[in-house]
Amino acid sequence: MKFQFYRLFIFLLLSCGLVIWSFGELAEHFADDEYSYQINVDDLLRVDKKTPQIMRITADSLSLPADLHASLQQGATIALRHSDNDLYYYRLDKTTNAILMLGPIQTSTPKEQNTSLVLLGLYSSLCLVAFGWIWPIFRDLHHLQQSAIEFGQLPRKRPLETNKHSTIFPLAKVFNSISHQIVDFVQMHKELSRTISHEVRTPLARMRFTLELIRSQIDTNYANRLNEDINDIEQLAANYLSFARLEHKEAPLSQESQVISIFMEKLAHKYAIYLPKFNIVFHNEARQAHFDPIAMTIAIQNLVQNAMRFAQHDIHVHFYQEGGINRISVEDDGPGFEGKAKKLVAAFERDSQQSDTSGYGLGLYIVKKIATWHYGTLELSRSQTLGGAEISIIWDDALTAKTETDTE
Repeated sequence: MKFQFYRLFIFLLLSCGLVIWSFGELAEHFADDEYSYQINVDDLLRVDKKTPQIMRITADSLSLPADLHASLQQGATIALRHSDNDLYYYRLDKTTNAILMLGPIQTSTPKEQNTSLVLLGLYSSLCLVAFGWIWPIFRDLHHLQQSAIEFGQLPRKRPLETNKHSTIFPLAKVFNSISHQIVDFVQMHKELSRTISHEVRTPLARMRFTLELIRSQIDTNYANRLNEDINDIEQLAANYLSFARLEHKEAPLSQESQVISIFMEKLAHKYAIYLPKFNIVFHNEARQAHFDPIAMTIAIQNLVQNAMRFAQHDIHVHFYQEGGINRISVEDDGPGFEGKAKKLVAAFERDSQQSDTSGYGLGLYIVKKIATWHYGTLELSRSQTLGGAEISIIWDDALTAKTETDTE
């Protein structure tokens, strides 16, 4: 905002300077070029100087430029300063065709006019007027910009600090009103998340317990379908809670250097319970990388859970690092999703061709959000090894490390 202020300030000064210069040039152009010679009486009566005399000289004895000669022939009086700094006046006597010469005349030194000081005062006054006019506007805009940046980092209600007499007061008032509404919506979102966490999971647990009690009394297909529905609702609740936490995350990421082998070992331990139904392989070809372990764990869990819904048996999780570029890929041997990548990474978007009710479009959106926080991208393609889907998180390790250093 300060750059815009300086740019506008300099533009106004240059514009006003150009206008003043243009008017000066026009004034000189249309000014009367005819000069009248007036001799000071004191210059004629100086006793310490040569006594001026009026002499007649022939027209041929005076060599003049063409323009001065033409002026003299037209009856004008001209003044010439000789090499000894004496001033002589010449006029044509038309009756005798001789030239009257008056001199030498020692003129007094004219008083120096402080035009530079006048111009300096004029431009200084112009600068002060322009500064006093536009600075309050940019000052208030700068404060409003800072408030918007702080609100983006930590949404909270702030008092209206802009003076009501300010030029941008209507804009600041609207921003303050909208920010209060956004804070109310965020708070309502958090309360809804708590409700899902405490109120939805409790009846789901009772439903699962009841299902286990009556499983022997109902058809196996119905029992399995009920169990899958409960799992879907639990997965939806978990995804929504992750979505709410990440969408309104207030704490900054801790993007410190992590040991990849330890990180992957913890993930492999979590998914060991799914053996032998799924063969989930964790492999890494990097030693250390900069990322937030909690956020990246959530991202990989969402990718693995997504792969488990479609994979037949094999799921591979790889951590590569090449040329400072980190890449985490999750592959499966399922059907893949060619042509649906853009739709699947949007929040609350589902594949309309799915026959089941799983997948409410939050998992991949959360992964994309975490990749963005690490200044990375999310890439969806077909696995070359397993033939199914391959989803990769790609980010620059040096850029993430620099961000961590700047934060400190």
